[in-house]
Amino acid sequence: MTPARTAPKHKEAHGEKDPNFMVQISEPRMLRKDLLESVREIIIFMQGYEKFRKIQEEKVSLFTQLKTDLRVLNTLVDEKLRKYLPKGKLRGIQTPKQEIKPYAREDEPIERVSLSSAPSSASELDELENQLKDIETQLRSVN
Repeated sequence: MTPARTAPKHKEAHGEKDPNFMVQISEPRMLRKDLLESVREIIIFMQGYEKFRKIQEEKVSLFTQLKTDLRVLNTLVDEKLRKYLPKGKLRGIQTPKQEIKPYAREDEPIERVSLSSAPSSASELDELENQLKDIETQLRSVN
C-alpha cells in the first residue's frame, strides 16, 4: 500500500501584513474637485438617460394602445357599421401622378401641375349625383 498523500502545509506568517503604499498627490483639493465634477457629469448623464428611457416606454405603450384601438375600430366598422351603410358603386378618387424632381435649381423655372382636370371631374360629379339619387330612392322605398 502506498501512503496517502497529504496537501502541503502552508507556512503561516504571523505578524506579516501586506505592505502599505502611500502616494503623494501634489494638489489633493484640485484632484478631489475634478473627481467630484466628473461624478456630477455622470449623474447628469444618467438622469438624462432615465428620462429618455421613460419617454421610450411611454412611446411603446402609446403605440400598443393605438394598435389595439385600431383593431377595435376596424372590427366595429367591419361588423356593425357596414350593415347600416348602403352599397355604392363609388370608385376611389384618382389623382394624376406628378413627376417629383429631386431638387430645383434657382435658374430653372418650377413646373406647376394642376391636380383637377375639368372633363374628368364633371363626369365624376354626374356619376356621384346619379349614385346619390339611387341611394335616396332606396331610402324612400325602405321608409
